[in-house]
Amino acid sequence: MKTNYFTALGVGLAFAMGATSAMAAIELRISSAAPPDNPLVAAFEIIKERMEEAYPDDITVTIHHSSSLFKQGTELPAMQRGNLEMATPIVYEIEQQLPEYGALGKPYVYRDVDHMIAVYRGEIGEQFYKDVQDKMGVVILDTGYLGTRTIGLRSARNVESPADLDGVKLRMAPGAAYQNLATALGATPVSMPATEVYLALKTGSIDGQDNPLNLVENWKFDEVTEEFVMTNHLVQPVFFAISGKAWDQLSEEQQKTLKDAAREAVDREIELTREAEKAAREQFEAEGKIFSTPDLAPFRARVEEVYAQPGMMEDWMPDLNARIEAVE
Repeated sequence: MKTNYFTALGVGLAFAMGATSAMAAIELRISSAAPPDNPLVAAFEIIKERMEEAYPDDITVTIHHSSSLFKQGTELPAMQRGNLEMATPIVYEIEQQLPEYGALGKPYVYRDVDHMIAVYRGEIGEQFYKDVQDKMGVVILDTGYLGTRTIGLRSARNVESPADLDGVKLRMAPGAAYQNLATALGATPVSMPATEVYLALKTGSIDGQDNPLNLVENWKFDEVTEEFVMTNHLVQPVFFAISGKAWDQLSEEQQKTLKDAAREAVDREIELTREAEKAAREQFEAEGKIFSTPDLAPFRARVEEVYAQPGMMEDWMPDLNARIEAVE
């Protein structure tokens, strides 16, 4: 009887330990609005591969693209509530809670992609990451490149200055910062989710949208666009982030592995995005689209005029814009 008792006890303990081990496995879910062929998703695959190779019994990474898990714009609060592990928020989402960093999303603040990356890999980025973690409970692992935003119009207007955009209904993502951006470019902002833009362009509910060329290709907006205006008004960063709750579940070694994987993923994402922008332009030119390359000085002047208005920059760090410009 004793043998049977202890044998059964041993089996029971082994089963319980196995169940506990299975329950202890960490799942890192990554949510994104990006379509499956977007460079962001390729970057997520690198993170998944590195983490699951290093910790096959302890960590799984699942990728949920095309807003299949959380809707665009809801990922950041979901991470803060502990309902989502990883996502890729942008400046304007973070600025809503940390308005002092508004300069990071100002048009023409970055000279080019290399300048933007240098900003986030230097002292400014270090302080920004710390504040996001301390004040928002979100850990930024690294900064990628979403693309350089330009204007696409459903009907050609041969734009040469902000005055040529007067009265143009320009779709912008929801949020005050995006609406201010459209106004600064001379257009009339229309708030609308990305999923509604194609039909709105086709029917004339809006006159245009602003997106990097690679994202225009992803969403097929070129099918309902005649002219691209190369305002290049925002070299747009995108942050690879994890919730503080998920971050704290990882050991120090796992945290380092994740950060290393994120840097590898980000470097590849930046490379792929640059290639995708070039390929998209070549495709659109082959389709016969018009590309306007106006003098950007009037657009920059218009931006400065609009952002100088009362209330626009009063909550910003006073010296942040100058510090960004000084980064080599």
